[in-house]
Amino acid sequence: MKCFNGVNLTENTIQETRQWFHDNALACIREVEEGKVFVNNREHYIDLQRKSAREYIKGKHDHILAFLQRAHYIQTGESVALMP
Repeated sequence: MKCFNGVNLTENTIQETRQWFHDNALACIREVEEGKVFVNNREHYIDLQRKSAREYIKGKHDHILAFLQRAHYIQTGESVALMP
């Protein structure tokens, strides 16, 4: 079990957070494909986002501060500031 900001994050929360980051990466791809967002190297960007989506689902980024912050928010509804 992971702990962040004094909160023990449940396995369900970790799974929901992985899914959130996975879905977010895919949404970023859709925005580029639909022309809503411009990137300099479309193919490279899409490849990176697909890789990121796969890695998040597998739990490879569970230790990253942004992941833990989002998990805390999903579980508690409280947004924790990372910088003063």
